[in-house]
Amino acid sequence: MSAYTVLAETGETLINVIWEAIQADLDLLALINSKNLITLDPPKDDLQNNQTPLLSVYLYRIVEDPYLKNQWCAEGAGGRIRRPPLTLDLFYLITPLLKAARDQQVVLGKIMQLLYDRPTLEGSELSGSLQSSDEGMRVVFNPVTLEEAARVWQALETSYRLSACYMVRVAIVESTIQQFQQPVLERTAGYQKVEATS
Repeated sequence: MSAYTVLAETGETLINVIWEAIQADLDLLALINSKNLITLDPPKDDLQNNQTPLLSVYLYRIVEDPYLKNQWCAEGAGGRIRRPPLTLDLFYLITPLLKAARDQQVVLGKIMQLLYDRPTLEGSELSGSLQSSDEGMRVVFNPVTLEEAARVWQALETSYRLSACYMVRVAIVESTIQQFQQPVLERTAGYQKVEATS
């Protein structure tokens, strides 16, 4: 189970995994030479100085996972039960912000290869409270229609840039509400014979 910091920690996890892959590739490291150049901020057009982010991993949409909505209550402390956790699917827009179109394509191609080869993130790959949970996360390529992509960029109030959309399933936020549940002490079973009428 995860704390309410799961949204931020999922983004940090993605940045850490991407930065690890960039460091291992000298060609990419020449393009993005610092982890500080990878941001969770929305993609921007301003590329005026060297400290401007060169890669955006932007969380643009959050939905409740419909397949895990009806879970059983979890065990709480002192004989109490905890409400079922909130399970979320997180949608990310990954956008290279380098000036040259070829460099943008190289960086995005590497990230897509990385997330295709490592679709499940778990254990030490996770950040913060996610590391102590038994849950893993799946990173799924989420191709969107041109119309949906246009709506995202219009909402960002910036011009379209080369990007890819990914969905991270499942981020779990545990509930803080616990209730005492009276245990069943006695069970009574019976039957009644029903006579057929003509």
